Amino acid sequence: MIKHIVMWKLKAEAEGRTALENANWMKEHLEALMGVVPELRSCEVGVNIVEGNYHACLTATFDSLADLQAYKVHPAHQAVAAYCQKIRESRVACDYEV
Repeated sequence: MIKHIVMWKLKAEAEGRTALENANWMKEHLEALMGVVPELRSCEVGVNIVEGNYHACLTATFDSLADLQAYKVHPAHQAVAAYCQKIRESRVACDYEV
């Protein structure tokens, strides 16, 4: 099994929303990919509740690296990712086997 973790630092304001509003948008739309992207086994997005460097964190699981790659190129994920690219200052990710 592969665990995929991503953290985003968001712009203070972007696309007409605050960082908090965008973090909540990300949570709603990323978690909505469950059942849409067949390779996605679990998905949880946390919105930071204290001041910190990152505003949101995704934890997702996949059966294999091939499934993770399929998720990355899935049109539904690509649509969400395109918005996330517009609103982020930075992004870090880590993929590892469990």
